[in-house]
Amino acid sequence: MSTTSDQTTIDHLNDTVLHEDDLTEQAKNQFGYHSDILRTLESYRQSVLRNDYITPVGRNFFLSDLHSLHTNCKRVLNYAVEHNEVFNQNLPTIGPLIICGLARTGTTLLYNLLACDPNCRAPLYTDMYVEVVPPISRFDSIGQKRRLDLLKSLEQDNKQAANFFIQIAAYHAHFDIEEDYHILRQAGYFSMFTTVSDDEDGTPESWIRKEMNKDYAYDYHEIFLRMLNTVDMPKSHWLLKTPFHIFSFDTLVQHYPNALLIMPHRRIDEVLPSLCSLSLTATDLHFDKTNSISRDRIIKRCYQFFDTEIECMMKFRTSENGVLAQSKKHIFDVTYDNLMKDPIGVVHQIYDYFNLNWSNEIEMAMRDWLLKNPQGKQGRHTYSLAEFGLNQEDIETRYADYMNLFLSSNN
Repeated sequence: MSTTSDQTTIDHLNDTVLHEDDLTEQAKNQFGYHSDILRTLESYRQSVLRNDYITPVGRNFFLSDLHSLHTNCKRVLNYAVEHNEVFNQNLPTIGPLIICGLARTGTTLLYNLLACDPNCRAPLYTDMYVEVVPPISRFDSIGQKRRLDLLKSLEQDNKQAANFFIQIAAYHAHFDIEEDYHILRQAGYFSMFTTVSDDEDGTPESWIRKEMNKDYAYDYHEIFLRMLNTVDMPKSHWLLKTPFHIFSFDTLVQHYPNALLIMPHRRIDEVLPSLCSLSLTATDLHFDKTNSISRDRIIKRCYQFFDTEIECMMKFRTSENGVLAQSKKHIFDVTYDNLMKDPIGVVHQIYDYFNLNWSNEIEMAMRDWLLKNPQGKQGRHTYSLAEFGLNQEDIETRYADYMNLFLSSNN
């Protein structure tokens, strides 16, 4: 595509205003939070337009993404009011089983292994992108192929995006199943706000907590999951995964009172530089990488985001009140080292702890998956503490409480 064509597309997106003209009155009346979603997405759109560190390609990407997210959200709400079965058919009584530890702790490996259980169901990439309605079954081979073909055609039309996803795969491998964070994004639960925002708030941790504290995003999340449930209800349980549930544990448990939570843990001196490296790669095409201020700003906000996650995790796990305390018996902790050493054994422990049905079929499926997906198959990710201005002593001091609770040999 020519430069002139690129600029025309960007100018068009700059002029695009998010609207609700195609959201039905019934949907507006039934889902009052629709205006909160619009207001949030519009605020991010304005931030993208104001942020001088974002490249033209990045501006195009973010604006297009926000428009797609809002379009999908409206389609889901319209569909839900027209199909009573979304509300009348209950979710399974077990779970959902939710992996909600920090990022870079082995969550993707664990997610794919747990998904080997044929009696569970994890959201597919094709469930949450491009065409989200009508929902289709994972066994609908014709419908799934059509959606995959559509995704491939979009990637072919945008070579830069295709190359970006190949690059990211070395840091965060791509599979058929995806994080349910992509459901939350449609409701304005948008973690990239830390980089797109031009806000230089003096108390960024409070700002991050405020931005990620959106109860209505879970109202939407439940509607979306119920919609998928109407066409493909699992025999046992739903399987979900995203580290962003950490910011809203109380809301998550209130929406899913039978939730079974799995929290992987890994040494902070490995997690934090890995997260910073991923953040820089994820923003490589979208921000001016020649500008040291832009790079330092992204790393600084990555630290702040991580610190807020740790704070929310510690608050949840040490609380003695209300819903949070009641849910503690529904939590299973996993260490990264144990997961890497014996992944199938760890999954078996999870099933025993939560009284889920284990079978030889699950174990054989996991062995087959591990054989076909060795670590590093989609690329290798290298990083160090020093390249992000970190050192072991500072980490041990700053995160002592977390490490003592979850990574101490005495625990």
